[in-house]
Parts: sequence; C-alpha cells; structure tokens
Amino acid sequence: MLGVGCASSVVSIKEVTLPLAVVRKIVMENIPGGTSAESMNGREITGEYFDPKNLDQPADDKKERAQAKVIILGSRRPYQLQVIATLERRRKGSKTKYDTVGEDRALAKKVRDRIKTALANRPADLNVIDDFRAF
Repeated sequence: MLGVGCASSVVSIKEVTLPLAVVRKIVMENIPGGTSAESMNGREITGEYFDPKNLDQPADDKKERAQAKVIILGSRRPYQLQVIATLERRRKGSKTKYDTVGEDRALAKKVRDRIKTALANRPADLNVIDDFRAF
C-alpha cells in the first residue's frame, strides 16, 4: 500500500512495493513535460520544463516555468520516492535566460499526487520476472 509522508521541504511517497522497473516506467510516463534527463543508475528522473499553472502545458516561452525531479530511494522494496519541483522566472529583457526562484512545495505535491495516483492505478498483475536480475 502507498503511504505519504512529508519531512521539511521534501515531498515524498513512501512504501512503494512495485518492482523498480515498473516504478521507473510510471514516473517517466507521469512526470510533467516528459522525461528530459535520467541519472546513470536510473533513479533520478528529471522532467522537461512545464507551466507551473498547468502540469500538462509546456513552458516554451512563459514568464515562469517549473521543472520536476523524482528520486527513487532504497536498495530494494519498498522504495521511497522524493519529488522536487523547482520554479524559475524569466529575466527582465531576456527571452531565453531564467533565474531560479526556488523549490515550490505546493507544485511538488501536485506532481507527487499525479504519480501516486498512477502507482495506485497500476493493475495487480505483477509478474515475478519483472524484478528478476541475473547478476
């Protein structure tokens, strides 16, 4: 079962018992703007820039833009997901340069809720082979 916990400025989803490959796939499909970058081990997933007022709207030339990052913690199940949303505002007189305003906890909660819903709606047809690694 999925639980939600909050510590300081970190927004997280705790007790994710799905296989890592499934968790990664769900995060990549539900991170706003789609995936833009992924760490070497596949546990840090960064999304494209998006409009902070609408998670599904790209931030092409908006005054404000946001970017979400999801970090999958834990060496084995259950995993914990941390969600961070960073807000940026365009510099005056510039069309392409942005300054970081800071982390937006409310926006991170929206992203977390979207991912949490997708995790909860995953069919229960889990296959043991999904999480099998030979080495």
